Amino acid sequence: MTSPPSQPPVSFEEYRLYYESAERVTERRLAMNRWNYSVLTASLLAIGVILGWASSHDTFLLAGIIGILVLSAVACFMCFYWLKQIDDFKALNTAKFEVLNDMAPLVTFEGPSGPSAAKSFNCFDREWRELARVQALQSSSSNGFVRGLRSSSAERFIPRAFGAFFALIFLSVLVFSTLSWSDVTDNPSPFSKSEQTEKKSK
Repeated sequence: MTSPPSQPPVSFEEYRLYYESAERVTERRLAMNRWNYSVLTASLLAIGVILGWASSHDTFLLAGIIGILVLSAVACFMCFYWLKQIDDFKALNTAKFEVLNDMAPLVTFEGPSGPSAAKSFNCFDREWRELARVQALQSSSSNGFVRGLRSSSAERFIPRAFGAFFALIFLSVLVFSTLSWSDVTDNPSPFSKSEQTEKKSK
């Protein structure tokens, strides 16, 4: 019975470059989180401005309600998309660190006189095993593949909280417009009131 061929050694330079690519994925995920947070915060402020503007001008009430409903619906969809982006980035990072763990025992270090006898400490694998020992890890996807720290669940809490808040705004405005439909449609546009005034003057 022949033994399986041993895996070839891996250059430390290749290992370092691959680690840097994993770090860039993390940086991209953080930048994506900041951008989504900024857009949703701006959407929330825009809804507040529209709400104040529409409530102080009866003739713009219908336009304001439509604007709030559209903004809230788009924001809810964006929150759902944000959660999917987080899962995708975490899955990519998990895959990259699995590859790094597999590469670590095969890394060769170049010394002044050629390859060194030094061996990798397998730091990433040891780190995950220690975190698992103290039960600091969790699976953040339905199939349990993506691993992460328990505290990283806060990353998913923010888009969920935004989504729930925008959904509440959408439902509240929808219920209000349904219960007050006659008031809302009395002056569907600022032009209707001016037309009524002109007719009365004639």
